[in-house]
Amino acid sequence: MPVSPRGSARIGSVKKLIQPASLILLVIIALAVSTCNRPAGDSDADSGPAPGTDRNPIVMAFVPSTEAEKIVEGAGTLMQMLEDETGYRFKDYVATSYIAVVEALGKGHVQVAWLPTLAYVLAHERNGAEVVLKVVRHGRDTYYGLIITRVDSGIETLEDLKGETFAFVDAASASGHLYPRALLLKHGVDPDTDLERYVFAGGHDSAVLAVYKGNVAAGAIYDDAREKFSETIPEVFEQTKVIGKTDPIPSDTVAIAADVPPEVAKAITEALLDLVHTEEGKQAMYEIYNVEDLVVAGDGDYDSVRDMATVLDLDLEKQVRGE
Repeated sequence: MPVSPRGSARIGSVKKLIQPASLILLVIIALAVSTCNRPAGDSDADSGPAPGTDRNPIVMAFVPSTEAEKIVEGAGTLMQMLEDETGYRFKDYVATSYIAVVEALGKGHVQVAWLPTLAYVLAHERNGAEVVLKVVRHGRDTYYGLIITRVDSGIETLEDLKGETFAFVDAASASGHLYPRALLLKHGVDPDTDLERYVFAGGHDSAVLAVYKGNVAAGAIYDDAREKFSETIPEVFEQTKVIGKTDPIPSDTVAIAADVPPEVAKAITEALLDLVHTEEGKQAMYEIYNVEDLVVAGDGDYDSVRDMATVLDLDLEKQVRGE
């Protein structure tokens, strides 16, 4: 049937209305296809580049507990191994202090960190960082603090230390001060009021010698400290004895920031476990922190640290800062 001019005009108007709508639909479809076909590792402006890409490498932090040059050399080797193992891009960061790493974990500047015990507990409480691995040395993933005295001192128990002289190692030492101090307090001996005096010897070997030479009546050391003298002064073992042993102290950690995707955290954890069992990987980790092996760890492994901090009413942040 013929279309009237008026009808033709109406059809033309409808076409004009349809065209913009069709264009909008085409744009939406094109955007959806573009998003679906986006290369792996890219992302939109809101979320930023995916972790482990060239534009957003995974930053692994190392604390300055040994020589910085030694850490840097081993870390560079380890980063390359992790890249080969996981396919992710890595970047190392050697911090100037423990607290710097704790803060960086919370700000998204660091995704993985090798942290000592106290620093990890602080990072977990403040930023939600989670331990995934802990270090094994001498075949163990824990160690102990010991309180020793001379065999001829007449001191048999921790309670006998009241009124005696004592050597701790360093104010920040877990095995040479903090855990032994908590142990003394649990046995009714307050170092600040019940001892005649105490000193900080500055090192575990110095604390051993202070006791051995009779400069102090007793001292706190880590459990293998006397081994150092097995050849030079073997009589150290014969002339000193253990009168107290702390709770087990969990070894230092590999911790992951709270915002790291689970699949990325899993890949990093598995890669480190694999690498530490290769000759090259173990050598790199040993160069950094004398790591002999790594084992899977959980936050509950560090409850004894929290118990110790509670007994001592310890401010973890001040302790980690070295204040």
